[in-house]
Amino acid sequence: MIAGDGAPLDPLRHGGKACGLQELLRMGLPVPAAIVLPIDAAAEVAEGVEVGVVTRAFADLADALDELRSTGVTPTFAVRSGASISLPGAFETVLDVEPEAVPEAVAAVVASTRGLRVETIVRAMGVDAVPPTAVIVQRQVDATRDDESGAGVVTSRDPVTGEPGLAGSIGWRRRGDAVMAGTIAVEAAASIEPRLPAIAARLRADAARLEEELGSPVEVEIVIEQGELWYVQLRTFDVTMVEVSEAVGEVTAHGRPASPGTATGELHVDQDEAFDAIDAGRAVIIALKTSSPGDVPVMVQAAGVMTVLGSPESHAAVVTRGAGVPAVVAVQGLVIGDHGIDVAGRRVEVGAPVTIDGTRGTVFIHA
Repeated sequence: MIAGDGAPLDPLRHGGKACGLQELLRMGLPVPAAIVLPIDAAAEVAEGVEVGVVTRAFADLADALDELRSTGVTPTFAVRSGASISLPGAFETVLDVEPEAVPEAVAAVVASTRGLRVETIVRAMGVDAVPPTAVIVQRQVDATRDDESGAGVVTSRDPVTGEPGLAGSIGWRRRGDAVMAGTIAVEAAASIEPRLPAIAARLRADAARLEEELGSPVEVEIVIEQGELWYVQLRTFDVTMVEVSEAVGEVTAHGRPASPGTATGELHVDQDEAFDAIDAGRAVIIALKTSSPGDVPVMVQAAGVMTVLGSPESHAAVVTRGAGVPAVVAVQGLVIGDHGIDVAGRRVEVGAPVTIDGTRGTVFIHA
């Protein structure tokens, strides 16, 4: 069981996510009860599931689940990855797992360390090789229960500009995996204040305290269940300040700044055609419906990215920042068609020049 007063966990064995949960517990913050399968144990369980052999690791996992259930938790769990370093969106998360299905969920998380998406994210984040992962099994908190329930992520300062103060996004009555995948419409963290002012005040205080104690801006994933706040992940991050360039023309549309910098390129809406243009040496602005992890390969190779849905805190947005690719998400009025986009009452065909400013969150359509 992960505990704030236990022996310090080792990120190389237990993963950074488990260490973050332990830090939250150490500070007395609310964290759903959780256990961690170290990297070697998670790999053993996964191998046993794949070949149909029950090993000692299965018995250890069963004992740990019994301990977890003894705390009075609900019978469903969230099963999450936890590598030694943060790789947003790289590995699988399995939610609403029944106790008897936990070994299969563990195997699914371990299996997700293989594949093109993972390798692309690892390269974009400047990591040499895909690391193995520990696995966390945690009480499932229901973010969909009522209008005072939701999931999201908040940061102690703006991740693009570095401006201090609570920032982030939340999806009301939506699960955290959809919020972090960037596949749904979300609201800014400021929407918490009118609905749950006490929660908003606590988030501001906790984020400021975490930044002060850890000496770095922090990002926390949260779940609110019937007006009760829970923390499910803690990360630190760096802010790379980018000089704001002069505007290139009249702003056509606004979105949310997700990755700083300005980029100009030819518009593309089809990923295969975008890759062809990139391979030919042309700068591409890719327009996507979402900023999901599956879109990462084209996002990190494009000159710039704009999306219909998503948030600056979604996994793919974090990866574009790591790769230095400007991005604007949740562009207002953006509609993507087969051969172009409609935005702010204007039609833009594939191949036409477009400029995005990921620092301001603006889109410019050239004459």
